[in-house]
This record gives sequence, structure tokens and C-alpha cells, in this order.
Amino acid sequence: MASPTDTKPMPDAMRTPSMAQDGESKIVGHTIGGDIAAGLAERFANEPPYGRKEEVRLRWKIDLRLVPLLWLNITLPAMDKITPSTGALYGLRQDLNLKGDQYAWVGSAFYFGYLLWCFPSSQILQRLPIAKSMFAVIVIWGFVLIGAGFTHSFAAMVATRVLLGALEAPVAPGNFIIMTMWYTRAEQPVRAGLFYTGKCLGLATIITGVLGWSVGFIGDGHAWRAFFWITGAISVLYGVVVGIFMPDNPVKAKFITDRERFVAIERMRADQLGIENKNFVRSQLWEVFKDPKTYLMFFFNIFVSIPNGGLTNFSPLIINGLGYSPQRSTLLMMPTGVIQTLSSYICNFGVYFCVRRCPSLQLRGAFVIGGLIIGMIATVLLYTLPVDDYTGRLWALYWSYFYLGPYIGELYLLSFSHSLPRLTFPKVALGINSANTAGHTKKVTTNAIVFAAYCVSNIIGPQFFKAAQAPLYPLGMGAMLVSYALSIFTMILYMLYCWNENRRRNKRDDTAGQREHLDTDFRDLTDKENIHFRYVW
Repeated sequence: MASPTDTKPMPDAMRTPSMAQDGESKIVGHTIGGDIAAGLAERFANEPPYGRKEEVRLRWKIDLRLVPLLWLNITLPAMDKITPSTGALYGLRQDLNLKGDQYAWVGSAFYFGYLLWCFPSSQILQRLPIAKSMFAVIVIWGFVLIGAGFTHSFAAMVATRVLLGALEAPVAPGNFIIMTMWYTRAEQPVRAGLFYTGKCLGLATIITGVLGWSVGFIGDGHAWRAFFWITGAISVLYGVVVGIFMPDNPVKAKFITDRERFVAIERMRADQLGIENKNFVRSQLWEVFKDPKTYLMFFFNIFVSIPNGGLTNFSPLIINGLGYSPQRSTLLMMPTGVIQTLSSYICNFGVYFCVRRCPSLQLRGAFVIGGLIIGMIATVLLYTLPVDDYTGRLWALYWSYFYLGPYIGELYLLSFSHSLPRLTFPKVALGINSANTAGHTKKVTTNAIVFAAYCVSNIIGPQFFKAAQAPLYPLGMGAMLVSYALSIFTMILYMLYCWNENRRRNKRDDTAGQREHLDTDFRDLTDKENIHFRYVW
């Protein structure tokens, strides 16, 4: 896709004090009220045009560096998050002397920490270098996870889970922000689908299944502790890799040349999303709470994550309750990862190809709803099949995970709306949030709200799975059904709002369809302030 080839110098009236002028050669940082890319765009105002081959070559270079790191950034926390469910098969509940519903609170505790640190972490991402911040939290959470393997009481385990939740809070949002710095909206769904297969616990479940089966050979009641120690050590080692290879943004990245830096910035211009701005804009904060999309996405994530909270913590116990040994139960959990990965790829690549072939066709919300319907049907079967139909109930449990692929895309789209291909989810639903939010302060704040909803829902979810109802958990299954229905209703309202807002803007915007808009490009405007912005749904 060709990019602007004759970038014109910015009029003096549009310059901000920190922009490079009079041929200044150095790269300028963020501008006052503007984006960090504005100075670079000004520096290269007369740079020769770039072609399709040059852009594709750069994109491959970015993919090889970032996609593996973004994937591991999501997969390792997902592995760490489900350690208690594997540990529960190997005596964690007995060793910690958990009574009644205390195990459910171990599952919920993680999200108390996540919720507590969700908004502060958004400010960390706003003000500090993203890659360096992620390096620090990954190394620390690895040591905390190792420490969890030494706990001997309910209180100590809950404390480590709260800390782990707080440490993970900046990671997923940081991943999305990094992606929106480097990839256009049209490119984001596929990348989000690739790296979020870990977040939706897909490949993470496969990896933990193998590790869980392996530690089953350890005797003397240390199997669950060894599982925590191994996963924690892996996280510490990976944190060092992030510190070495993850760039903070395209302007400062050392693995690309100056020419490639120019191409990386210019190809993002048409999305009207900007790259990065370290200034806190108070007006954008207030706009978040005035935007109907904020509330629709908040409630969507409240509803859709309730099944996640229950399934993450109780699926191994459900399988174990069907009569399988702990070791075999860990292996039988692996197909849930296959279903999640399959779901993610179907939904995200489906959206990608639809966008490529029919750019004007809005199908993100439809993919989200389709995935939720499949999850709902599977839950109905899990709720209604005979108790002794072990094979049928096992398959129903597997397919109940299908909703995670489209959900991840939706959440991504909503959390970073202004950066996605006017689509993400991670991710269809997650992606919609990202794609429909512009303005750096608004973006990180909206992201924090969305993930706060995710935390609240995951705190609530395990509480529907009562220990006395094991292994069928009828209350939990009923809660999942209601959650699916409410999620679908909320997504329909979101789609209608975006459709109506685009129609209104098309009537007012005389430059609709134009690629460059010098009055708004890299000005850190919100989606509400920018008349050229269009929503995806």
C-alpha cells in the first residue's frame, strides 16, 4: 500500500514549540500537546517517497522482532495465571488447608491485584518507557511466582496472587499500545490474533498441560510447588530477554535505520491514531467518561469475562470430577487450548480477510457475536447432558472455550480504537476497543477501564462455582448462560452506536476518504475531536 510520497512541510501555524525547524537534524521527542512522531515527521518532510516493496520489507523486519516478544508477553502471564488450577490437582488445596470456597477466592485474588493496579499502571505506561516498564514487572512477577511455591497457608497464597495480579496489570495494555505504535489498523487484527492466542489461554494451556503432566511424577507432595517454581523461573529468564530486545517506540528503536523510521511513522499517518505522547491531557480524561462507548465496553467486558473467571479456575477440577486422574486431567485440559487457538485464528483471520477484500464491510461485531453463540450452545449442553455422559460433557467443556477468540478481538478493538484498523481483541472484541479510541491519554484510560471490568468480572466468576456443587457446578453453568446473553445484547448496542456515529460524520466531513489530513495528523486528538475518524464495528 503506497504511503504519502510528497509530505508537505507543516504550516507555521500548526507547529508546536518542540517541533524541529529550519532543518534541525536531531529527532525531536514528544511535542507539547502533540505526538512523539510529529517531530520525526517534520524532520523528514522532504524525504523521498517509499514504495510497496520498501514497506513490506520493513513490516517483515518489525514482525520478526516484535511478534515473538508480544506473543510471549501474553503467553507467560497466562501460564502463571492458571498455576493454581493445575496445583489444585496435585494437593494445593490440602497442603494449604483450604476450606469451603477458599479455593474460589484464591482464583479471585489475582484480579483484586489487577484491579487495584489497573489505573496506576495506565499512568506508568503513559509516563515511563513501555518496554523498560514491562521488563521490570515480568522479572518481579517471576520471583513472586517462585515465592508462591513456598507458601503454606491460605493468606500467604492470596497475598502472592494479589501481587501477581498487580504486576500483570501493565502487560496486556502495554502490548496493545506497542502494537498500535508499529502496525496500521489493517495489520493489527492478524498480529493480535497471533499473540493473543496466549492471552486467551490457548497455547498457554497446551504448555501448562505438558508441564503439569511432567511434575506429576514428582512425589512427596511437592508436585504443585515444583510447578510454581518452574513457571516462575521461566518468567524471570524471559524478562531479561524483554529488557534486551523490546523497543520503547519506533522513534527510539535501534533495530531500524533512520529511513525505516521514517517509513514506520509515515505509514501510520492515515489511521489518525498517532504513535505516543507522554503528556497527560485532562480534557481527554473527562471525555472518556462522557463517551457512551466507554460504558458499553465496560459492561460488555463485565458480562463476557464471567465464564472466563469460572472456567480458568475450575475446568481441571470439572475434568477430574469425571473420574480422571490428576495427571490425565492436565493432559485432557490441552484440547481447550486447541479450541481457543482455533477460535482466535478463525475470528481474527476472518476479520482480516474480510477487511482486505471488502474494506467497507463491518463484520467485527458479527464475529464476536458468532463466537459467543457457539460458547452459549456448548454451555447449554454442559448444563443439560446426562451426568454419566462423560464424553459428551468433556466435548461440551472444550467447545465452551470458543468464545475466547472473538472476545479477545473485541476487547482489543475497544481498548485502542484509535490505533486498530478500525477494528483487535484481542482479537476481535479486544481489538474493536483499541481501534475505536484515539488520543493517547484517552486510549490508556479507556484501556484501564476495560481491563478493570475484566478484573471485576473475573473476581465474580469463580464465586458462582460452589465447592458443594462439584463437579457439575449448575450455578456456575447458569451464570455463564446469562452472561453470554447479556454480552450479545451489549455488543449489538455498541455496533448500532458506531454505525450511527459514522453516518453522522460522513454528512459533516467534506474530506471523507482522503488519506492525509494535516489539520489532525499526529496531533493527539481523540476520536471525538477528530472529524476524520471513523469507527469500526
